[in-house]
Amino acid sequence: MSLEDREKDVLNIIIQGYIDHAQPIGSRYVAKKSGLNLSPASMRNIMSDLTEEGYLVQPHTSAGRIPTDKAFRYYVDNILRPGLLSREIRNNIDGYLNQAGLEFSELLEQTSKLISNQASQWGMAVAPSISFARWHQIEFVLVRPGLVTAILVFQGGIVQNNLIQVDESVTADDLVKYSNYLNDRFQGENLVQVKQKILQEMEQAEIQFNDLYSRAMSLVRETFDHQNEREIFLEGTVNILERLDKSDISGMKELLEFMEQRSNLLEILEEITNTEGLSISFGTEFYGPQLGEWGLISSPYTVKGKPVGVVGTIGPINMDYSKLVPMVDYIAKMLTQIFENRF
Repeated sequence: MSLEDREKDVLNIIIQGYIDHAQPIGSRYVAKKSGLNLSPASMRNIMSDLTEEGYLVQPHTSAGRIPTDKAFRYYVDNILRPGLLSREIRNNIDGYLNQAGLEFSELLEQTSKLISNQASQWGMAVAPSISFARWHQIEFVLVRPGLVTAILVFQGGIVQNNLIQVDESVTADDLVKYSNYLNDRFQGENLVQVKQKILQEMEQAEIQFNDLYSRAMSLVRETFDHQNEREIFLEGTVNILERLDKSDISGMKELLEFMEQRSNLLEILEEITNTEGLSISFGTEFYGPQLGEWGLISSPYTVKGKPVGVVGTIGPINMDYSKLVPMVDYIAKMLTQIFENRF
């Protein structure tokens, strides 16, 4: 719904005031901040119209107004003008990510911490599905008879570790032979290709191939069966707890339960992974009215032009979008650059 210019100005002032103060905004405050030269009474009429249209709510009769998620949706779609990151912040982000190490999961864990620290709220990073990655090497380590650690390394620094059970007769020398065979067989192929070949060739292994081949293929298939397709890194619960209204026990419980259910959050973020560019969502849009006071800023990062993962932040709906939007966008672009160089 379009708004008249002065309604738009008033709404912008109320939202900016709510972002700055986290308190209901009164007509006198708006009158002082605006250049409309309207009396507080005229300002109250405009605010009443915005309330009727669902952009504002009034907690108490004598209180000011609070913008709704509908107001914030209008704000981010029509009013918001994100600021520019300072050179100092960009250098801090660059240095932080470049020191994160070579392993993929370590980099994404550090990314979620970086976002949390910069935003003072939740920071998150979703790893790509490993199906896109290409095989570098596999190593099997005998923990004890019957138990093996499988370490699967993909090009670009993605590492998967899994404990798998094997026949107690399998020795450390056997495991070296298996890993040598598999590394020679699958070097440079992506996981989808590897899985397809394993499924096709395992059916023929007993007839056409020797015992080494059969046992090696069984072991790598067992490794794949234990893999999680995606991993989500989440940091900043302490930051959020400090912002929560301690008197709103039900609201706290709802939010924390939602974040604990990683599968729900992952499903939402996977949808965002397939979008182009940065997006802003609100709790009522991605979950329901229970999270109406929360917002999500997120952006996918890419490899060879294809979105493979997502980074972002979740915080109160009155977060500072002009500051956080360019930060999330820049971090996503930095990850894209880092991964492009690796792959």
